[in-house]
Amino acid sequence: MFSIQTLLTSRRCAINGVFALAACAAAALPWTVAAQPAWPVKPVRVIAPFPPGGTSDVIGRLIGAKLQEALGQPVLVENRPGAGGSLGTEVAAKAAADGYTILVGNASPISINPLLVKYQYDTLRDFLPISLVARSPQLLVVHPSVPVKDIKQLIPFVRAQKGGINYGSSGVGTLAHLAAEQFKDMTKTEMTHITYKGSILVVQDMVAGNIPIAWSDMAPALPQVKAGKLRALAVTSPKESALVPGVPTMASVLPGFDMVNWWGLFVPTGTPAAIVSRLNAELLKIMKMPDVVERFASLGVEALSSTPEELNTLVRNEIASFGKLIRQANIKAD
Repeated sequence: MFSIQTLLTSRRCAINGVFALAACAAAALPWTVAAQPAWPVKPVRVIAPFPPGGTSDVIGRLIGAKLQEALGQPVLVENRPGAGGSLGTEVAAKAAADGYTILVGNASPISINPLLVKYQYDTLRDFLPISLVARSPQLLVVHPSVPVKDIKQLIPFVRAQKGGINYGSSGVGTLAHLAAEQFKDMTKTEMTHITYKGSILVVQDMVAGNIPIAWSDMAPALPQVKAGKLRALAVTSPKESALVPGVPTMASVLPGFDMVNWWGLFVPTGTPAAIVSRLNAELLKIMKMPDVVERFASLGVEALSSTPEELNTLVRNEIASFGKLIRQANIKAD
């Protein structure tokens, strides 16, 4: 599209004659170039709103390394944990919409937290989706000292604890929090919510024997299960996961139980469409790379990609469904 200045310059060229045309066209060119600035020309920041070593952090670093190769600029991960991922999400929402800040979002701070607590961001107003990058069920784990082998044994055990039993999660409004609250509602049991700044911190405290039970991301919990330091009782997906063969679903005992987490990349609203399109195109290639797929599987997550529209639809549908669950179960922020 020509600017008014370009048009005026072209008219002067026509008036001044053929020999002036080349010089006038050159004078008009910078206006066109200025309208389409190059991107990126400096480092890109990826905000992981959970602590180092957690799923969001590792996903951000793996994808960031690949984006750095594709974009030709450093891609730096910045951890901003707290409030179940919402503190870092607020930081991303307030960032300049210039393509130099990318958020690793997931179901908790994007779809759930704003339904429980008033934060300084509105998911649908303040963010543009780029692509899904991963999904995974939560893993219900207990410390080996807990004398149960499966969910059927867990329910009466929890009921027998006078005053309830402590469970850990990565914050108010996280998928782990909602999974525990749905378990309480479906089994009519009592548990006390202990919050942390990330699921890796929950798992570390569980291994130390300070928390007996938790619903956790696969990435921090699975290595501890394999090492015998935690016991896996169930996955929260409707079907069993190939990542933990033989571990049953919550739905096998509690029909209808379904809590699957996902991760996706977002940018602040107002980010140029060309940048969103470029990032989506790069992610479509990155998420199919064999080494990425293999590394994600080792984390306990499935690598995938989507269009921005597909991620937008997922978020809108989740906000509606989680809102209904929160009201029905009378879930309140701590």
